[in-house]
Amino acid sequence: MARLDRDRRPAMITLVKFPSAFGLADPSPFVMKAQMLLKMAGLAHDIEVANNPRRGPKGKLPAIRDDGELIGDSEIIRWHIERKYGFDFDRGLSEAERAVAHAFARMIEERFYWVMVYARWIDPAGWPLVSSTFFRGMPPGVRWLVPMMIQRMVRRTLHAQGVGRHSPDEIYRMGILDMRAIATQLGAKPWFMGAEPTGVDCTVYPFIAGTVQPPFDNPVKEEALKHPNVLAYAERGKARFFS
Repeated sequence: MARLDRDRRPAMITLVKFPSAFGLADPSPFVMKAQMLLKMAGLAHDIEVANNPRRGPKGKLPAIRDDGELIGDSEIIRWHIERKYGFDFDRGLSEAERAVAHAFARMIEERFYWVMVYARWIDPAGWPLVSSTFFRGMPPGVRWLVPMMIQRMVRRTLHAQGVGRHSPDEIYRMGILDMRAIATQLGAKPWFMGAEPTGVDCTVYPFIAGTVQPPFDNPVKEEALKHPNVLAYAERGKARFFS
């Protein structure tokens, strides 16, 4: 059943998302990003849960349905909100600060993401939890086959993207360096760019939460746990956007 998120404007938007998992609002950081964008912009929305990512117009989730228009991809959803509702997610930031925010978002979404994929879908320390979480409801006859096929597909995708060509130590080294950069940029600020959350927080928080909150043990999580400012930020983001 769809539910209405609390916000300022009448609901006419539906967010299509995965079922919650790993103690997160959504196992996909991109779905959490889209939900944060809607909340930050003050746009009330219903939630529609879908197990099949092909429900999205681009064959993946998240997607939003806004007055009958179906928009897919979290970044395209951001552009749609900015264009249709005139909301500036980076209000108060200088051009230089906007450039820094953009660069960090790209680092996280274009590289750190693939380290997270490896940690969950390939690493023997993470894969059993993913498999049991996402495929436990399948009929016994295919319960072993489908996860194996999907893991093989993910492995091929990682290899084609490039991260999957590296050793586990090299992959996790990439994630550790990204996490250190995140911790350094965050510093003592309450939000990634300053006193109030901006658009880049809609990327940073979901990936931090997706690293420290689920019961996956890997070197990137170990690195994140070394940074009190990162852990405080994770608590702050959860309280502000997902309480």
